[in-house]
Amino acid sequence: MQITQTLPHLPPAVVFHTFQALTAALPPPVPDNPAERVSRDESAIAAVAALYPADAFEARLAARIVAADAHAMDCLRLAIQPGQDPVDVRRNRAQANSMMRQSQSALHALQRRQAAREKAEAALHPAAMERAGYYFRDVSVPAPDEAPPPAPADPPPAADIAAEADQYAAIYPDRAARIRANRGLPQKLDFGPPSPELVHAIVTGSSPILRALDAQARRPATA
Repeated sequence: MQITQTLPHLPPAVVFHTFQALTAALPPPVPDNPAERVSRDESAIAAVAALYPADAFEARLAARIVAADAHAMDCLRLAIQPGQDPVDVRRNRAQANSMMRQSQSALHALQRRQAAREKAEAALHPAAMERAGYYFRDVSVPAPDEAPPPAPADPPPAADIAAEADQYAAIYPDRAARIRANRGLPQKLDFGPPSPELVHAIVTGSSPILRALDAQARRPATA
């Protein structure tokens, strides 16, 4: 596959870098062999192209959507593996839900950006757009998932910081477990500290993935 031709309207360097970052972020295929990796990469690249990114930023956003969705599917696959501890099953399902929320949020952001750009283009070239049948298509800006947030302020919105806490716990379960056990950052810190708002969300959160960390910590150590 000539990946630089997948999005011919973008500079080849942008396309190559976007797809290189995308394929590096994908979970391994099952089974993990060269042929399956080629199929996985081609499917992911085709999914990005299907989102019709118009510039470098939209291409990165589309890659984020596809990568998060791929990890959600991989977590769902792990959740149904036989012989698992129920805690691990719940954790994998929680991780899948978190990644699906991230993918959907990025998708809505991309759709809103594309709709706004199309409206601006229509305003600049109304006659040409009408001849092309533009006004027969619905290009209204998609409504956001929730009411528009207030002007940026600290701390971040609760829903966003809760999702960020779930994602942090999914990526760094050991760190998140130590933060919850200490009710804050450990005294002997051997990793980069997250923001105070994120620490608070990890300590006080009650999502399934955070509760799974508590359950794991309460299990007695085995010899």
